[in-house]
Amino acid sequence: MGLERSSVETSSWHTEFHHQNLIISMRSLFFAGTETSSTTLRYSFLILLKYPHVAEKVQKEIEQVIGSHRPPNLDDRTKMPYTEAVIQEIQRFSDLLPIGVPHKVTKDTLFRGYLLHKNTEVYPLLSSALHDPHYFEKPDTFNPDHFLDTNGALKKNEAFMPFSIGKRICLGEGIARNELFLFFTTTLQNFSVASPVAPKDIDLTPKESGVGRVPPTYQISFPPR
Repeated sequence: MGLERSSVETSSWHTEFHHQNLIISMRSLFFAGTETSSTTLRYSFLILLKYPHVAEKVQKEIEQVIGSHRPPNLDDRTKMPYTEAVIQEIQRFSDLLPIGVPHKVTKDTLFRGYLLHKNTEVYPLLSSALHDPHYFEKPDTFNPDHFLDTNGALKKNEAFMPFSIGKRICLGEGIARNELFLFFTTTLQNFSVASPVAPKDIDLTPKESGVGRVPPTYQISFPPR
């Protein structure tokens, strides 16, 4: 039995489906998701302090769709286009990861007149897409209308790629979207946001900007509604 078990354990390392890789993948999923989601929320509340009229419109939609008698759930997302547009615009505007994870081309590829040989390492510049004026009317301005059509319905924008692009797109995208919606709406359902600094004096410039962007330190209070 000992030899048989050893043989199974040894052969399991010839595939990526083994216990250690499962643990590593779960750690990556939760730790990476925790950091990016929490940073996005930190930026979101700072942006709401800068634009209080946006916070008011989100809270109005929460009152109309959810009310105060129950917590938000994921079924509410499709009924709250403005809130979804605000969350997506927060992700676009904050641009937390300007450069995506490295990729490699799988074959010789001609791209805009340049020949990329097989196995060339390439990095997607997500920031250039998120601030492309061909897809966003005022890319350097926070405006939820970037994700709303003329009827106020949520519209898809192919330049919106905060979770990277291609086969190495973030595995936690679905979890992150759900987390952001639930945390964001639950907070604004129960609290308002307030700052000792006037909206016009709030600076949205990142504290750090490199591989990732970190929001500046700020003061905020959450008065109960």
